[in-house]
Amino acid sequence: MNNYNGITETSVTEGARRATGVTDVSTQKTDVPDSEVRVPIKRPRHTENYKHEVVAHVSELRQTGGEIGSYLRTKGLYFSTVKKWENKLKNGHKKMVVTGSKEKALSEKVKVLEKELERTQKKLAKSELIIEFQKKISRLLEQEEEQQLLQK
Repeated sequence: MNNYNGITETSVTEGARRATGVTDVSTQKTDVPDSEVRVPIKRPRHTENYKHEVVAHVSELRQTGGEIGSYLRTKGLYFSTVKKWENKLKNGHKKMVVTGSKEKALSEKVKVLEKELERTQKKLAKSELIIEFQKKISRLLEQEEEQQLLQK
């Protein structure tokens, strides 16, 4: 490219600016798909017992002047999360967080246990009938034996 002062430029770009019509290699999109495997983020699920333990330990650290921040860092928790757990506990929520899958599993377990209870109650009723029947037969046999002894 010839400039007005007679200097010939051999580069494609002009200084820090791109020349019109010149595309940068780094801005060009390639048709190669992204091969990076993305791992889904799993939120931690904490049990009620664990939440109670953490809240109790944090309140104990508050009273003794302990390092709450370092304790929470070791557990991988934020103070705001523990504060929410504390508020729910103070407001009387016995069960702070219930997930849908746990609730569904518990309801299914209750159904299974109710069916088992019903079967057990039916067996108990049958057993009681059999025992009553055996008692009556035993009494009748005893009476019959007494009558035979008296007749002799």
